[in-house]
Amino acid sequence: MNTTNSPLIDYVKISPNRTSPRNHKIDTVTIHCMAGNLSVERCGEVFSPKARKASSNYGIGSDGRIAMYVEERDRSWCTSSAANDHRAVTIEVANDGGAPDWHVSEKAMAALIELLADICRRNQIKELKWKADPSLIGQVNKQNMTVHRWFAAKACPGNYLYEKHSYIAQQVNHKLSGASSLPKLPLKTDKPKYIYQNVDYARVFDPVFYSNTYPDLKAAFGSDSKKLFDHFCRYGMSEGRIAIASFRVNKYKSYYADLRKAFGNNLPLYYEHYVKYGYQENRKCI
Repeated sequence: MNTTNSPLIDYVKISPNRTSPRNHKIDTVTIHCMAGNLSVERCGEVFSPKARKASSNYGIGSDGRIAMYVEERDRSWCTSSAANDHRAVTIEVANDGGAPDWHVSEKAMAALIELLADICRRNQIKELKWKADPSLIGQVNKQNMTVHRWFAAKACPGNYLYEKHSYIAQQVNHKLSGASSLPKLPLKTDKPKYIYQNVDYARVFDPVFYSNTYPDLKAAFGSDSKKLFDHFCRYGMSEGRIAIASFRVNKYKSYYADLRKAFGNNLPLYYEHYVKYGYQENRKCI
């Protein structure tokens, strides 16, 4: 494989946490979030110790600067899946906002789009394809973008970037087409809704996370989001099950005496309170 590295990089700190060379041609991209507002230098420091056993090919700071931590010819240790990382270029993006959305800055988003277009050009990826469907992993003729949450019980890349994948693909593909300017209006990306008794539980429920966290649910329902959400509503909340990385109901209960006084041990009421009021009140929940 004749692989090259991006000419867009501003900083290099090669991590020892890599497999050299990768065993598959590059045909996939995986966008991650740093879960913090790290500079590209700080992210490089995080990936430097061998004991960390983690890395990515590239990183992008909130200032839009781009770093390389693992050359494209090598596999990074980034996605909890060796098979994915052998075929994917992985990119960590800094967050200028916290859980559960993990927002990224406009400069970081612009740099991400430029970097992805460059990666696609050099690796003969004609277009980015996104279906938000984990069953299509490896079927790059249908979908060549993957996310960490499909391979591990994690929120990565955060709700903001996850919901922006269609927009990112559209912007990159516009650049790959050779168009002189990008569309003025971003592609609409609707946030998934999980409605139960007229309340949207999307802030506390992620079907991929829920399935991956509990083997019994994965065995029973696989990736069927409707059945997983039905279980969450009928049983999961009462059992205090964790359904998203950014919310822990028992932690939420322990932090606030006013809620314990109001709800006692009725756990579903804590989930409902958070999505209706607690999130806007910036209440601690993890």
